[in-house]
Amino acid sequence: MSYVSAINTTVSYITSEATKDGDTQPSSLSVQFIYYTFLLLDIVSVPCSFIIFYYFIRSPELRHQRESNHLIIHLLIGTSLVTAVDVPLIIPYLQNHYYIASMAYPTRFCIFWIMYDYGMYSVNLWLMAFTGLERYLQIFHKQVILKNRIIRFCFYYLSSVLIITIVFFWYLYLVALYPCDQSQFDVTQMLCGFPCYKIDTNILLQNIDWIFADLLPLFLAVFFILLLLAHTLYQRIKANKHLIQQSIWKRTRKMILQLLPIATIFLIFNLPLITVGLLAISNPWYNTTPYFYANCLSYGLALCMPFAILSKQKLIRKRFISLVRPNRMNRTTPQTRIVIPLHKFKQTVAISKMDGDT
Repeated sequence: MSYVSAINTTVSYITSEATKDGDTQPSSLSVQFIYYTFLLLDIVSVPCSFIIFYYFIRSPELRHQRESNHLIIHLLIGTSLVTAVDVPLIIPYLQNHYYIASMAYPTRFCIFWIMYDYGMYSVNLWLMAFTGLERYLQIFHKQVILKNRIIRFCFYYLSSVLIITIVFFWYLYLVALYPCDQSQFDVTQMLCGFPCYKIDTNILLQNIDWIFADLLPLFLAVFFILLLLAHTLYQRIKANKHLIQQSIWKRTRKMILQLLPIATIFLIFNLPLITVGLLAISNPWYNTTPYFYANCLSYGLALCMPFAILSKQKLIRKRFISLVRPNRMNRTTPQTRIVIPLHKFKQTVAISKMDGDT
């Protein structure tokens, strides 16, 4: 299930049940709130992502730390592709449900949009799972990654390439090539409704798609995050008892803190979706308004990801602030003169010193 495929289920259910129960339909005020929230966050998030990526590439200090930042950079790229392409396609839909119908080739657009949305959601879930695993191994079992170049190459490069390739061809087949009626798109719905394989009678294929593209990486990401937090807490307790462990704790603390805000927003924006989805299996009411809001909330992961990364990148943050407030960085510091008598040579030397120097 993608960022918005469950929203389509919700919208369809709401449409059929609106006459029975007026409480099942999200209010227009809440939809407008979501629209302006997406719009404002996207305007800020996209340039912030590109600035962070620029400094990751150009900064010599960060290039020396590239092994510890590889998967974080991949995750930044993945989420920025959502905010740069997917969210701008959703924003006009929240204002006008009929803008897709006015396009020259709406069917081609729908196929592209569904493939992109489904694919990016699954790719980012798998990248988050590998990021949690990488950070756990990098902190507590570093020798596993640093053992040889082949392992490092497979872990940092080949894994991301395989994820993107497998997900791309998987959804290329399901959305564009699967033998079913591709003309059933509803251009008045977000993501043009459903791809035809979602409403096909092949339940096994739908379950495989849901488990391996969404549920499994989501479970692995949560598992590795919780494992990292539990092991970190255990190491912190040991560090309080042994002086040797304290030095180890200081070395690993920075890497833990880099992942902490990313893990926090991942859990905040995805756990509601997991909870509501599981509850909807037994109670159809959760397929209505709760599912709509939970899916909208899941976009917060991509929209807030650059700020989570920026919060723990001190060097990038300083340079970012210098761009926002350049006058503060260019202020001229007043000078004072310190007179030091040199009795041996019977002369006085005046030394200029900047205020604040030590």
